[in-house]
Amino acid sequence: MIPTDFLQDALQRYCEQHSEALPYYLTELERRTHRTTLAPQMISGHLQGRLLSLLSRLRRPRCIVEIGTFTGYSAVCLSEGLSSEGILHTIDIDDQYQPFYDYIREQVPQSHQIKFHSGDALEIIPKLQGPFDLVFIDGAKKDYLRYFEIIEERCSPGCLLITDNVLWSGKVLDAQADKETSVLKEYNQMLLHHQDWNVTIIPFRDGISVAVKVN
Repeated sequence: MIPTDFLQDALQRYCEQHSEALPYYLTELERRTHRTTLAPQMISGHLQGRLLSLLSRLRRPRCIVEIGTFTGYSAVCLSEGLSSEGILHTIDIDDQYQPFYDYIREQVPQSHQIKFHSGDALEIIPKLQGPFDLVFIDGAKKDYLRYFEIIEERCSPGCLLITDNVLWSGKVLDAQADKETSVLKEYNQMLLHHQDWNVTIIPFRDGISVAVKVN
């Protein structure tokens, strides 16, 4: 057990120092996010970003779908693993982050492989060309089950399904759950018992689950 917050912070820094260094544009993107947005904690950050990048590079996907772009940090990380002809579709219902996307287009070498979509993911995803090799869900928590319904049949065998915030600040342990928490609990149970998916929840940050389609 780590006894103090100070040691937790120290170990966080240690892990960052002993993980792959960030390209300058990700460091700058994180700095701009913290300087100009109201909820900078929504950004994936160094360690989660490197995890997303690693999983993507292991899969070498031709098509990635990300639900919930925010300032684009996670999209850039995931795009690092795309095959040479691959495309990443990232969707956000809020269009206020366009300056961040302009920065990505100007600075990120593989930005030509990133397609930014503004609108409701439930309406946009059915229009995308599949199959999907990697999906990252980090959108509205109340819609997690609906997101799964529209992507599941279009996921290729071996598809990685990565889902953020599945512990929801520990509220998934509460007996009396609000609507968002109830959906997350049902989502976690559904994946656990789904015959076509193998899943593991990693107790990192707000909880991230990684599932692979086996059928």
